[in-house]
Amino acid sequence: MLVSGFGAMITGIDHIQLAMPLGGEERARAFYAGLLGMEEEEKPEPLASRGGCWFASGRSKLHLGVEDPFTPQKKAHPGFLSMDLDALAMQLAGAGHPVSWDDALAGRRRFYTEDPFGNRLEVMRDGDGFSQR
Repeated sequence: MLVSGFGAMITGIDHIQLAMPLGGEERARAFYAGLLGMEEEEKPEPLASRGGCWFASGRSKLHLGVEDPFTPQKKAHPGFLSMDLDALAMQLAGAGHPVSWDDALAGRRRFYTEDPFGNRLEVMRDGDGFSQR
């Protein structure tokens, strides 16, 4: 229910956070920066001393925080956009990450994969995103 006179109370998503295991920063960097081409952002103190990594690509921000004990997310996931979905799928598969195409939604090209920690990720063709239509 909207509060009268205020309009939408949520205006956007600032970032998404996923969990990673303790000591997984180098694997995170290899995947998110190396494979996906995201840029690592410096975590400010006192957050940096907790471990984890922050990444960005355009206006999209992804934070990885340490969770101990760690359990990967198999259903909950961020949805990324890619200008070259086929090339990214080949790159991920070539690096040993599973690529599972999903055609359940007509007119939306997308696949699912996993980060090095087993967290589920969705990748959609840029232009097919839910925020784009």
